[in-house]
Amino acid sequence: MFKQSRTKLTRWILVPVLAVVATGFGYRAVAVAIESRPPTVAVVFNLQLVFDSFVERAVLGAEYKQLEANIDAERMVRKATVENLITAYDEAGDEDKELLFDQIQQAMGEAEKYIEFTEREKDVEKSLIMQTLFRDIKSAVAKIAEANNYDLVIASDASIELNPKLPSRATNEQISMHRIYYANNQIDITEQIITQMNLELELKTN
Repeated sequence: MFKQSRTKLTRWILVPVLAVVATGFGYRAVAVAIESRPPTVAVVFNLQLVFDSFVERAVLGAEYKQLEANIDAERMVRKATVENLITAYDEAGDEDKELLFDQIQQAMGEAEKYIEFTEREKDVEKSLIMQTLFRDIKSAVAKIAEANNYDLVIASDASIELNPKLPSRATNEQISMHRIYYANNQIDITEQIITQMNLELELKTN
């Protein structure tokens, strides 16, 4: 009986000791794995500068220019319709003025609605262009990162300055949204991204 009690006691002592030893080996294994990894290579780029370099070209593309041309042509037609009705109203006799007045009101209302609709249409089209441009930037970043073995590519906001005219609440929001306070120019790959995207655009257009 004494032997059984001593065996149980020994077992209760050994179990936590072995657990601590196993945990220690586990931590050591993780630490060795981390130590054996090469340092993380991080680079930055100016997202706004990349956007600014391509967004105007994208917005001035053939499809969007055609959309604007069609909208402008229709607006001119509607404007001319209103002007002709106004001229007819000025020259009409009293018996026709009421009908012409109603037609003018209707034409002006339809013209205003068309302007509102087409402004939304243009805004949606610009949004799609921006989304496409964003995907192109991501693709260019990925290719450059893979080619140069970069582990992390960050959009830097280090160059953004606070607007002194903003109220305190907006200033606090701008400060809270700021992420990078310093980035060495030697790890900035903005020009590489712009060059890569220019090359890809040339391949698409040729």
